[in-house]
Amino acid sequence: MLVRLQAEQERLLAALAEVADEDALYQLQVAYLGKKGSITALSKELGRVSPDERKRLGAELNRAKAAITEALEGRREALLAEARARDLARVEDLTMPPRRPPFGTLHPLTIARRALIQTFRRMGFDVAEGPHVEHANYNFDALNFQPDHPARDMQDTFGVRDRRGAGDLVLRTHTSPVQIRAMLQRTPPVRIIAPGTVFRCDDDATHSPMFHQIEGLYVDRGVTMADLKATMIQFTAAFFGRALDIRLRPSYFPFVEPGAELDMQCPFCGRARGQTCSVCKGAGWIELGGSGMVHPAVFEAVGVDPEVYTGWAFGFGIDRMAMLMYQIPDLRQMFDGDIRFLQSFPG
Repeated sequence: MLVRLQAEQERLLAALAEVADEDALYQLQVAYLGKKGSITALSKELGRVSPDERKRLGAELNRAKAAITEALEGRREALLAEARARDLARVEDLTMPPRRPPFGTLHPLTIARRALIQTFRRMGFDVAEGPHVEHANYNFDALNFQPDHPARDMQDTFGVRDRRGAGDLVLRTHTSPVQIRAMLQRTPPVRIIAPGTVFRCDDDATHSPMFHQIEGLYVDRGVTMADLKATMIQFTAAFFGRALDIRLRPSYFPFVEPGAELDMQCPFCGRARGQTCSVCKGAGWIELGGSGMVHPAVFEAVGVDPEVYTGWAFGFGIDRMAMLMYQIPDLRQMFDGDIRFLQSFPG
């Protein structure tokens, strides 16, 4: 056993000279002094020798373990000293200019939102904002939503309870509450857009629980649907860089009367050189959103005389405009945070 013990010590000392880092040193320590190490294995053989031999061999084993531990610690200190010396010998050229961090890019939604705001500002609209957590009065009641309207159901709207447990707060389902706040704070004429985040219980390729809308409102004396259509013609021409036709299809929205779905002529048709347009699927029209004349009940809720003033409103998705601008097939791509997707956009 003494011969084997001496041989193990010599092998350890030879291996220590080859150790170049802390990890290799730890592996060597485990190989000799660990639970399954070679020195530990020799210790387990003491039970098979006589008591007198056990005492002598035990003393030799303890001496060998102490010597091995000392050798390991010595090599560890030497490694630390070598690392310290390398660190002190390192030379940094402080005259070299630093590397510039890579520039990020704007999110496609940010690009679309800024382009929309810039376009409407040039047309004379102010930008108004409102809270994400909204009172049901602003989100529904003042907008002529009846208490039994489906939009107020739990499966469509995220409810919020305050500290008192009251259930009259919601995550706003549209940017239309900003219309109410604007008309309560201003006297006509009112000419605003309201871009912002909204929330609904939707989740598929074209819907998200959180998405973005832009709302437009114009209130003054003698405002008509003709003004709405003219404004949309001017907007689409400025935004897409070419004159586009606009059509209004009769539709129902609680806060406008009459109401209409707002469609624009597809600005991408003809670019595929004879192929079917991938955006409008050959229909020639793209639905933007809802619009119409502000309902008299909405005016009465905010203290505006509907016998004196009229107005129109529209609303459509910023996300949808970004999808149109960049031919994005799935709305969820804009919220996944995939850097490869985000790097493909200008800005």
